[in-house]
Amino acid sequence: MRLIQLSANHASFKTVNFNKTGLTIIVGSKSSSGETYNGVGKSLLIEILHFCLGSNKKDVFEASIPQWEFTLKFDIDGVPHEVSRNTSKQSVFFLNHVEVSQTEFNKWMQERVFNIPNDIKKLTFRSLLPKFMRQGNKHYVDPRDTSDQSDYDRLIRNAFLLGIDTHLIAKKCDLRDEIVRIKALRSNFKNDTLLKDFYSGGKDSEIYLSHLEETIKRLERDKNNFVVAEDYYQLQTKADDLAKQINEDKNKIFMYRNAINNINESIKEQPDLPIERVKLLYKELENTFKPDSLKRLQDVSEFHKKLLENRIARLSKEKLALAQHQQNIESLLKPKQKELDKTLGLLGEARALDQYTSIVNQIADFKSQADRLRDYKKIEREYSDQEAGLAKQLSDEVIKTNVYLDETKDLRDKHNNLFKTFVSAFYPSKLAGISVHNNDGDNKLRFNLDVHVENDSSDGINEVRIFCYDFTLLTLREGHSIRFIFHDSRLYANMDVRQRATLFRTAHEVTKNLGLQYIATLNPDTISGMEGELSPEELQSIVYDNVVLELKDDSDEGKLLGIQVDMHYEG
Repeated sequence: MRLIQLSANHASFKTVNFNKTGLTIIVGSKSSSGETYNGVGKSLLIEILHFCLGSNKKDVFEASIPQWEFTLKFDIDGVPHEVSRNTSKQSVFFLNHVEVSQTEFNKWMQERVFNIPNDIKKLTFRSLLPKFMRQGNKHYVDPRDTSDQSDYDRLIRNAFLLGIDTHLIAKKCDLRDEIVRIKALRSNFKNDTLLKDFYSGGKDSEIYLSHLEETIKRLERDKNNFVVAEDYYQLQTKADDLAKQINEDKNKIFMYRNAINNINESIKEQPDLPIERVKLLYKELENTFKPDSLKRLQDVSEFHKKLLENRIARLSKEKLALAQHQQNIESLLKPKQKELDKTLGLLGEARALDQYTSIVNQIADFKSQADRLRDYKKIEREYSDQEAGLAKQLSDEVIKTNVYLDETKDLRDKHNNLFKTFVSAFYPSKLAGISVHNNDGDNKLRFNLDVHVENDSSDGINEVRIFCYDFTLLTLREGHSIRFIFHDSRLYANMDVRQRATLFRTAHEVTKNLGLQYIATLNPDTISGMEGELSPEELQSIVYDNVVLELKDDSDEGKLLGIQVDMHYEG
């Protein structure tokens, strides 16, 4: 993929025509504000290129330059294409004059520009493009950092462009994620009181399961020995009837006994007043009674005695009848009681269907509880097994990675030598290299990948490190068909003039020889500072002959957009 031309639907825009190979230089005077788009537009140019190449929506574009439509012409493997995108309709792309969505455009580009394995996440056209077109200050701190959101993102994207096996990287990350997930599930499962109550009723699962299994065995034996009596309910009905009759008979006997006792008490309490006693009681009145009156008293006494005798006779007769009834009932009670005892004995030996059903239901209930406990233990065991299995896979991956590093050492040395060759143009005697080591730590990173230049913390050395690394990725052509590098003027700010001169001399030679593009935005003082390091002929052929656009801050017309706008952004 090469860049051909960037244009806009406004005549004031300074169209950028990129040289097919070699250097393409855009020169602009330095903005007084430095970190905003209200300069001449050098940094804005990179933002517009990303905008055309499928970046996320830029609200500042819609707010500050509405209805601007940018068109980028480019080629992929020599085939020309173009894409247009409007700042007020940012979800719509026109790819080769056909309307497509942002997702469709990025997918189309990815399939043609990067050879990404289908099963590797975090590798996309948009995530890899910034490796060749750094965007903002944060991308000029570490050569490995661009749009990465995590250490894993950074590793897998750099490894992909270095030709390192990304499957090893993704595998460790997936295993670590799965281990973390299993550990969390296992912890939640063990500590969740609701789950404990559901599976084990809050009891110790091992002890409770043993108790249930013993109980089930005992009930199973009872069930297997259970014989249901066919006449069980008839016997039960008979026993109930007999019990009822016996109870009624006992009540009658009790009533007869009470009645007899009452009769006995009544007979005992009969008055016995002979005439002699009456006379004694009324002795003092004897002279008063006449003989005929005494005779009548004798008659009354006899009459009364007769009445008592009759009453006693009647009560005795009633008592005899009651005693006979009691005797009759008692004589019937004994056989009934004997029959009841016999029936109850049969019931004790016989068993009913509902009793059998009750045992079956108990067994089913206990088995259900036991099954839940076994499920609980099974899940707990599965979590443990899975965690152990994943840990083993991690260990196996460590060995596999060591073997891979041994087998690919020659290829990595070749790539590493390319980086060192670029560095040697700047620092012939400095230690430099791209190191890749197996990371067997408790993390998601398969490799420790470092881009090193001795004393790379010094001013300018870090920028050299970034340049050399980017050119390494460009010229290796591992997994991509990108044929350009675009660096912003901030890359050269801390370099001394010798480093800058070496950089542009190297970029010129490599891109011309390999048919690549190196696009750079420069400040005038960056160019003038190299006059003592480059011959006039070199300065002319390397720099001045490759300047395609000059942006000036002396007027709005001289800026990239040709108008004055304030678009603050994170640089």
